[in-house]
Amino acid sequence: MELKLSQDLFGNANVTVVEQIYYDDTEKERYLNTFSSLKENGYISANSFNDHVWIMPCPIKANDFRLVFNIEIFGVLNQAVKAFIILRRSSGVSPHNCYDELQLLKKTIRVSNGFKKTDRIKQTMLSMSAPRAYKLSNVLKNFISFFPCEQGEEILGICNTAPFAIYGNRDLPHFHDVLIFNDIVNDFFQTKPIELTLKFMPIMIWWLITNIIPQRPTEFLLTNKDCLEHRPDGSMWLKVPRIKNENDSPDRVIRYDSIQIDRKTYQIISSYKLKLIELGIEDDYLFPRDFYQLFRKRPRRQAFNRVTLYNFDLLLQEFYTEVVEGVYSETSLEKIKPGDTRHFAIINMFLQGFNMLSIARMAGHDVIATQENYYSHAEHFSQSYVYILAQHMLERKISDTIPEGFIGWRRDAYDRGKIYNDQDTLKMLKVEYGYCKEKSEIFPSSCVEDCRMCNNYVFKPVIEKYEQGIKWLQDYSTFLNQRMNEILSIMKKQCSSSHLSGHPRSEEILKANSMNLVKYMNQKAMVDSKLMEEDRYD
Repeated sequence: MELKLSQDLFGNANVTVVEQIYYDDTEKERYLNTFSSLKENGYISANSFNDHVWIMPCPIKANDFRLVFNIEIFGVLNQAVKAFIILRRSSGVSPHNCYDELQLLKKTIRVSNGFKKTDRIKQTMLSMSAPRAYKLSNVLKNFISFFPCEQGEEILGICNTAPFAIYGNRDLPHFHDVLIFNDIVNDFFQTKPIELTLKFMPIMIWWLITNIIPQRPTEFLLTNKDCLEHRPDGSMWLKVPRIKNENDSPDRVIRYDSIQIDRKTYQIISSYKLKLIELGIEDDYLFPRDFYQLFRKRPRRQAFNRVTLYNFDLLLQEFYTEVVEGVYSETSLEKIKPGDTRHFAIINMFLQGFNMLSIARMAGHDVIATQENYYSHAEHFSQSYVYILAQHMLERKISDTIPEGFIGWRRDAYDRGKIYNDQDTLKMLKVEYGYCKEKSEIFPSSCVEDCRMCNNYVFKPVIEKYEQGIKWLQDYSTFLNQRMNEILSIMKKQCSSSHLSGHPRSEEILKANSMNLVKYMNQKAMVDSKLMEEDRYD
């Protein structure tokens, strides 16, 4: 097995050394020393290398992973697996992955009777999903290169038959359901009493922040209580955690980026912090364990003093049960997972014209191409946004979310007026297939390029021209849809091409395209709301 280790170079720099290591029972001292080093630095909790159970704490996931070595029946294999896991952890593999690799190795060793019945290894791989089988093949390749055995070549041959796992785009909830969830969050926290909303304050802050800032859930839950900064110039900032992996080392470094936020976000987080003080909860984290435990019927002991990802996922499920379904009677929405908002934020940034370098930096991606997987959702997202916006226009609502993203807190209502009767239209100006509410003294100097996208336009054709008028609306909706898709295609091409993204005016072009996209989305929503009103929306 190739082991990458970081070593000091002249005391002020690090260099990665690659060493080929094979298991040798006579070199047990090396494994014992590595174990002792990990134990001294808090990466493993156990009395000795020979213990049946090791605990690997993970402050990032706020979880203690329990590694059980219970394959003593296979003798030396149990010791070799222990040595393998120790070396993997010392080279930077996370506690979660060490736990997962141990589970895969134990399962394979048991089913194959200590690697003696290799046909069962192949059967096991065939029974797994492609990504899982591919991971098992890599774990076995690593282990066999560390622990050569009689059946090694045969096992490697089986591993090489596992197809390369092609990870497709993450399946996100239908954006129609996402936008409905957004409206529920807005209404619930702005109109319901604190007795109902207090329990779910972390959900509100998560939805508010991570739809704008592409954070991983584990990063969000690491937010410090002292995360806000009000600078002398009046600007307000939020310090967000970023997890940085130290190469070839078990260390995980948390750094903090300052992101400018608006006054409303600042006030919401400040109010929540004051509530923690009122409750007598003092902790270094913004989401302390004691706050979460207040709402548990049977509080359980936790090793970490903050909300874990497991806790937060449970709280989100309770929000769906008690609020989305219980208060708002929405029982068929596709559920959002804690990590989905990071994807929404990246799609938001793309639709708003951020360049790929900015998105990569904000999302913490080491490889710029990583974001391309998100862009396939953009077309569907924009269509869903248009549909919901059209519905809201019909219900006398309109969105003002563009400065903050397409999912946000600024979805305000406005009065579109009543449905007009014939008597009302006598006071209006006659235009194609309907009437205009604009004042006659400024008409048509205030007109936009087409009545169909104007808020002053009332669709009310004479009966014999009704079908022509409907087709007139539908044709324009189709045209706007084509324009939206064309601009999305251009933006995707620009973001995926290093040549185009490196153009001196790249960011300016992206912003211009984004503004056009938003314009067409709002225009299409205006037209579609008229079709919905006539019950002719397809």
